[in-house]
Amino acid sequence: MIDFGKEQIIIYNICRKKMNGSWSRNNEKDSKQGKEGEGSGGWASTFLKVAGAVAATAAVAGSLYSIRNQAPYGVQQTHHRRHDDDEEEDEEEEEEVVILHVDGSLKRNEQSAGCGGYLSSSSQNWICGFVQKLEFTSTLREDQTEKEAILRGLRWVQRMGKRKVAVNSDCKTVVDFVNDDEAPTNDPLIRGIRYLLDSDEWEATLSWIPRTKNEEADKLSKKAHSCRSLELHQSPNRSYLLNLNNQIPHIIYGMSN
Repeated sequence: MIDFGKEQIIIYNICRKKMNGSWSRNNEKDSKQGKEGEGSGGWASTFLKVAGAVAATAAVAGSLYSIRNQAPYGVQQTHHRRHDDDEEEDEEEEEEVVILHVDGSLKRNEQSAGCGGYLSSSSQNWICGFVQKLEFTSTLREDQTEKEAILRGLRWVQRMGKRKVAVNSDCKTVVDFVNDDEAPTNDPLIRGIRYLLDSDEWEATLSWIPRTKNEEADKLSKKAHSCRSLELHQSPNRSYLLNLNNQIPHIIYGMSN
């Protein structure tokens, strides 16, 4: 249905009144002529006049509707539509890569084992640390504690909801074996590490670093001997802060030693 404005309605009413008047007058004329035997042409003439008036009304109304919706002179009319930029705005900001340092510890004389590590941003800002006691057995080896540290560290970071992680370990033999996809193994620890590294849920890598670059993880793994299960460290050790470009003393106060 056409949405007529006030101008169209006014013209429509005027034309309708004229048509009604013309119709009444022609009807009277037709009746009078019919009595005289000449009424056959009057009705046809009235029909043509009414049809012409209706057509004229529609034309005028259409013109006014077009003029009314036309942009003012000198103003360019624009049509708005969604652009592909909207999809780019909906995309989530790319997540930063987090760094996980891990290490294992075995004290055979004390019949104790543990592992630990810490998570930091790519700019070395501390996120959280963990220490975990491991079950000691007489056949437990040092490299097994390193595998446990990597596996448990990956699971811990995954539960935190991180999507990009780079794992660092100072145990070169374990790192090389895990990254060698052609090396078959029945070791459940190695298989578990590979499974997490290859998961489609995130991007994860495992790299070797020198022991001198992994001292903080080494200290945390030694703390695991005195804990019962899993402990989280929300604040870094004093030594970690001192290694970050000699941070000012008041930042260190209140931190665990």
